[in-house]
Amino acid sequence: MSANSNLGADDYGGSKFSRTVRKCNNFRSTPAAVLLVSTMAVFADTVVYGLIVPFLPAILQDKLGMSSSANGILFGCFGIGVLVGAPVSAYISDRWKIRKWPMIIGLIGLGATSVFFAFADAFWELVVARLAQGISSGITWAVGLGMIADVYAGEAIGKAMGIAFSGFTLGYLGGPVLGGVIYNAGGTHAIAIFVGAITAVDLAFRLVLKEPKDVLSAAASKSASMADLELAQQEKQLLGTSCSPSARNSVDCSAQGPLNAVAPLPTLIASAAVAGKSADIIGVSSIAQSLGEKAVSIEEQDVGKPSATGVVISADEDEPAAQVSAPADKRTTMLDLLKEWPILACCLATITVTGASGSFEPTLPIHLVEKYNTKPDLIGVVFIAIVVPSVVIGPLAGKFTDDERVLSRLAPYGRFAFIIIGSLAAAVAIACIGATHNIAGLVVNLVFVGALSGFAAVPIMSIMGVHVHRMGGDAYAKVYALFNIAYSVGVIIIPTVLPPIMNAVGFAATMGVVASILVFGAIVLAIIPTCQLRKYGRQAFIGENPRVFL
Repeated sequence: MSANSNLGADDYGGSKFSRTVRKCNNFRSTPAAVLLVSTMAVFADTVVYGLIVPFLPAILQDKLGMSSSANGILFGCFGIGVLVGAPVSAYISDRWKIRKWPMIIGLIGLGATSVFFAFADAFWELVVARLAQGISSGITWAVGLGMIADVYAGEAIGKAMGIAFSGFTLGYLGGPVLGGVIYNAGGTHAIAIFVGAITAVDLAFRLVLKEPKDVLSAAASKSASMADLELAQQEKQLLGTSCSPSARNSVDCSAQGPLNAVAPLPTLIASAAVAGKSADIIGVSSIAQSLGEKAVSIEEQDVGKPSATGVVISADEDEPAAQVSAPADKRTTMLDLLKEWPILACCLATITVTGASGSFEPTLPIHLVEKYNTKPDLIGVVFIAIVVPSVVIGPLAGKFTDDERVLSRLAPYGRFAFIIIGSLAAAVAIACIGATHNIAGLVVNLVFVGALSGFAAVPIMSIMGVHVHRMGGDAYAKVYALFNIAYSVGVIIIPTVLPPIMNAVGFAATMGVVASILVFGAIVLAIIPTCQLRKYGRQAFIGENPRVFL
């Protein structure tokens, strides 16, 4: 044989390439892949909203000769578009259990409308483009967040939503930073290329991503395989057999004789003892219970009631052992969700918290230009003071909203305590912004605003997901459509009304208005938990059989 014949496949890179392909193929079936794609989509949506902030005065005031009120109108048009796109896509996505194609349509629309906005020469064209951008954004937002909730349902949703919120913050507040730099380098055409590029990348990732229901199936299959392997190891150690996981229900174990999943528990214990094994009775009991799990679950099933899979156990021995019946087809509507106080409170918090964060887009650039004669690229740099703290605080706040020890100490306010405290502290920082007399002082206050706003906003999506999970988990896209609608209301109202207010009373008083909005929201959120605390006492939420809170 020649020397080359002794070379393995690894030396040619074929095996390594195959392993890489397999890893990538496996990754697209994981919850982490869903989180990555959804976070990228949220970033793309929100960065489009904020990209225009630094150069909008140059287009509307300098080029088209319009008043500053037109700035707020364009931001409001984006919110109106979200109001249309989010609920429609959420209904379709939850009704037919599809997540892939609505998001693909939304991403394609987002890229196309952004190009249209970049080439618009008239105000009405800008309005149409922003409306279309809002519709596309609403589609991808509702479906993307619904995908996350599909695979991170339950109490684990807080950390996942914290990561997704970092994408939201990075786009929402980082958009002005990127917009200033890109516009300064290549104008509106460069903006169109940038948006087209990020949507194309996210679209490529979404095309290869499996549907969340397939991700859940893959995860369940992997968990089952690991459980089978662990059970087989326990059997081998305690019973001295070489039974395989696939044959454990019918294998002939040489020392003990036939051992199947429904053998009586005393027989299993005695069999191990007769064989001379130093059997741990508790260990054997747990194995027997594990092996007979399916049989026991059927025996203990309430007679005449459907199981989780829609099987009804018959009480009559002459009848078939099980009858298949269709499960109840009751769907949770958006109206049902709004009747739930936690969901309604989260919608209010979304309007106040994200609306307050969005108040800087239409007001701060005008203030910086009029008072300090700031250039568009420097305006974008100023917004970094909000972006970085908020991006950093997002995952940290998400982690704490999942910590049961922290939540128990905050009972009965729970996750709402983060929103209340963050809103009140952010209100103080925003009020101080109006009192600053130089850019340095303004930037310092913006740092606090970014961190505190992120602290207050992250639990909103977590609370919504956890509450829907407790309701049955069939309306994730709908509840995040409500989040988008509330976000849109804040985007429509606050940025639209603030420029005229600033023209009338000045920047400092306008910041005072924004701070009062946050205080109002915090007070409303605290009413119900405070009433529960006064009525039941704190011990009722942390003792035995505690009352449920979020």
